[in-house]
Amino acid sequence: MNSRLNQYHFSLILIVTFCISACSNLPSSSVVTSTSAAEEVHTNSNQSTEQIGQIQAQLNALQIQINGLQNQMNDIRQQQDTLSRYLNVRTPVSHTTPVKASATNDNTSEARRLYNAGLYSQSIRLLKNADSGGNGSAQAQERMWLLLQNHSRLNNCESVINIGKRFNSLYPQNSQSANALYMVAQCQTHLQQQDISRLTYQHIISSYPNSNAAVKARHQLKNLLPIKKGTR
Repeated sequence: MNSRLNQYHFSLILIVTFCISACSNLPSSSVVTSTSAAEEVHTNSNQSTEQIGQIQAQLNALQIQINGLQNQMNDIRQQQDTLSRYLNVRTPVSHTTPVKASATNDNTSEARRLYNAGLYSQSIRLLKNADSGGNGSAQAQERMWLLLQNHSRLNNCESVINIGKRFNSLYPQNSQSANALYMVAQCQTHLQQQDISRLTYQHIISSYPNSNAAVKARHQLKNLLPIKKGTR
């Protein structure tokens, strides 16, 4: 009986000891869990702070790029403004040539109108510098021929001789070239330069044999006084 009772007490003591041991281990496990959780929170907090710093650095870099692009856009706008002002200045120049050409056409038409009206001096003023022959264009030849006609009408023989010879030399194929030489020969005759005028008439006949000027030149040669012997 005592032996059983002792066994029972021993078993009870073991059970109590086990329970106490188990209870003593519970708070220790809770503390470890709490500590681990705190450390994890601290670690996550540090990681979040580091990520925020990285994001802020990226934002700063993007802002720098945006500022650079903005400066480039401003430079492009300035270049566009400069180019626009340059084109606005150049555009009127490109339209000047047609205007001048139109003005010259009107000038020639007006000079011809004055010639037809018998206002030869006024016509000559509009044909200033036409005696040089201009650039050789059809209009330049027309202006030179018209100038020659005006001087012929006014009996300005020196001008007729100079312009007529130059006209024939510059534009020998012009339809009025033979007539220009005929005007020259007439003025030479008028100035008592009969020997020279005879040569001019002969030049007309040889160079433009089928022209009306050649027909008139042959008639004028018959009317000229014969060359005296010994004058050559």
